[in-house]
Amino acid sequence: MKRKIGRIASVLLAVLTLLSIPALLMFSISGNEMPFTGKTAEICDLLMEQGFPEDYAIALTKLKLLHPNWSFVPLEITETNANYTWDHVIDQETASPKINLVSAANAYSAYWHPTNRELYDAGYYQPSREAVEYFMDPRNFLNEADVFQFYDLSDGILASEEAVDAVLAGSFMENAELENGKTYTEYLIEIGEEIGIDAVYLAVKLRQEQGSAGNSPIISGNCGDVLWRFYREQKQYTDGGDYINPPKSGESEAALTALNGLYNPFNLNASGDGIFAIYKNAMTYAQKGTASMREKWGGSPAWDTDWKGIYGGALYIKEKYVDRYQSTIYLQKFNVDGRNVGNNFGNQYMQNIFGAVSEGRSFYQSFASNDTLDADCQFLIPVYLGMPSQICGDPANGKCESFAPASARYQTTALITHPQRLRNTNDGVYGSLSVVAGTPLEITGTFTHSYGIKRLEYSFDGVEWVTCSESGSLELRVADSLPDYGDHLLLIRGEAAYDANNGGKRLNRYFLCAAFHLTLLPPPSVNLTLQSGNAVSEKLYYAGTEITLPVSDAEGFVGWLGSNGTLLPSGAALTLESDVAYTALFADFRLLEGAAVSTELSSPRLRFSAVIPQELAKKIAPHATVSVDLLKNAEASAQAAEVQQGQPITSADGTVWQQWHATTPALEPEDYSTLFSADFFLLIQYSNGATKRISASGDPFSRSVLQIVNAVLDDRSTAYSAETRGLLYSFTQHLTN
Repeated sequence: MKRKIGRIASVLLAVLTLLSIPALLMFSISGNEMPFTGKTAEICDLLMEQGFPEDYAIALTKLKLLHPNWSFVPLEITETNANYTWDHVIDQETASPKINLVSAANAYSAYWHPTNRELYDAGYYQPSREAVEYFMDPRNFLNEADVFQFYDLSDGILASEEAVDAVLAGSFMENAELENGKTYTEYLIEIGEEIGIDAVYLAVKLRQEQGSAGNSPIISGNCGDVLWRFYREQKQYTDGGDYINPPKSGESEAALTALNGLYNPFNLNASGDGIFAIYKNAMTYAQKGTASMREKWGGSPAWDTDWKGIYGGALYIKEKYVDRYQSTIYLQKFNVDGRNVGNNFGNQYMQNIFGAVSEGRSFYQSFASNDTLDADCQFLIPVYLGMPSQICGDPANGKCESFAPASARYQTTALITHPQRLRNTNDGVYGSLSVVAGTPLEITGTFTHSYGIKRLEYSFDGVEWVTCSESGSLELRVADSLPDYGDHLLLIRGEAAYDANNGGKRLNRYFLCAAFHLTLLPPPSVNLTLQSGNAVSEKLYYAGTEITLPVSDAEGFVGWLGSNGTLLPSGAALTLESDVAYTALFADFRLLEGAAVSTELSSPRLRFSAVIPQELAKKIAPHATVSVDLLKNAEASAQAAEVQQGQPITSADGTVWQQWHATTPALEPEDYSTLFSADFFLLIQYSNGATKRISASGDPFSRSVLQIVNAVLDDRSTAYSAETRGLLYSFTQHLTN
């Protein structure tokens, strides 16, 4: 059963922890061979638990961080057959000179066999044992592009038209129609869905076998004529230098031209010593065709149309390779799965030693150019018992650019400048971050790529990539979108200036900039106490939590007075930063009945009064102002009354009251009989900027100077002095005259 690594899951931590530490940002990085920590180390450990050796696991962890939806399954070759150790497999793959071949062009001389200079299959030499080891060692190719030779074709995603079109773009197959009226793209998708094989892979395979021009006689329909000409002329080489090696006898014009009208687009059985044998073997195979389709195709199984050749070849690949434990491009090149009993080290689709890498790169480019690299891809990667401790080196030391690993074709740098200066070349940086909730996560740095950089992106737990820069300069500041408390994976990657049409910029689209084990710490705990009258409640919250204070519509409600000196209104929003208690305040603000008149008879004044409990007055003093609206004949007076604090008085129940007086300006004789009244109110200025007006309680009343003087003279119950009564009497005489 195949094992998959699922999407990196978020870890949710909802435990309330009492902390007294301030917001902090801690950073560490390992300089060991294993650079991972925390979440990144967990991924690496899981890969090793699955069966990958450490050097595999390190490289695959970096790919997993770059593309979290990718999964990797170890194919433990020696477990499929106990004899299939690394040395045994290499022995088998080098046992015959023609199992693997390398181009005879001088550019590839580093890969040639040291002594065998026999030419095979029209321009190929036997490779050295070191070359075979290099191409068979999966550790050389665990990078974003080359890993696609391990893509599991039996577990591929349904291909889209766009993805197939991208593979065929610029080739003879682009927008071209087959004899059945369908385009190559349409037909490949139809075949893939029908027989269960990845259509993008089929497109890659076709392009790999036929090139962009598609001018091979094998798919021309007149290959028989070409063979007859080769045989008739007996030339050993074509004008282009290809080795023909035609037989000297045994062929006839009729037999060879009978191979006209046949097509073998996947080059099945196209092998032999010289292109005569290669072409004839391919056409003979096309003539044999697909027996299972004889009836459906009108009685002949032959591949006598291009579309039949495509269908038959695809079915052959599915039945002879994918269904027989050769479900990756690598396994089709190197048939090493021991479950393929009796068939190992043969039935290898291609002899070209570079075939798996080349096809894998074409396959990769179809994903990279169609924005599907983040899809759910599964890779089946061989692991051998007895592998060398050191990765098998490139015989050309990277000087043969085509055969060098894709990762050797570009350079990257990563530099973190905050919160700590860290640098790496051709790799990302790895570390641990701890952030207290409510504190922004801030990281700055710069990154470079030899292609140039299109953008930088970040992701929490590999769920969604978010663009954070349109260049290689990083100024990441995240606050509101931080994940839940607990351990997470923060990833930063760059998108290179990838160009599928540029040979120097098509082997890498994304590169890992940084991977951090992120711990989001809960903030310190905060205790909130609310008191209203005798009712008291206490509750624990995280610092930074926003709550709403209770709403009160009670008469005279002033607000919530905090132990920190703040005063907030009913229903106010409050962000808790530290322990705090809020008490509900109610205004016992009373208007005293009656009024007083000054004894300055030349310029009398009226005075009205209101009282507030002295204790309440002290509490609200920083937030409240006592004001008054003076009314004259029930209308607002043009002259403002002065409000002054009076002497405290004590009521019968022992309550100490603070007095407030509002005195009219000096009145003229024409206003002695005018009725005045006063509307006392508290103007509350809350700590959050809101305001409120609270009027003094009590029945409204109006008084005039003459009314008060007469009331005093008529009052026999109060012991006024003779002097006062005489003064008031003189005053009334003055008023009446």
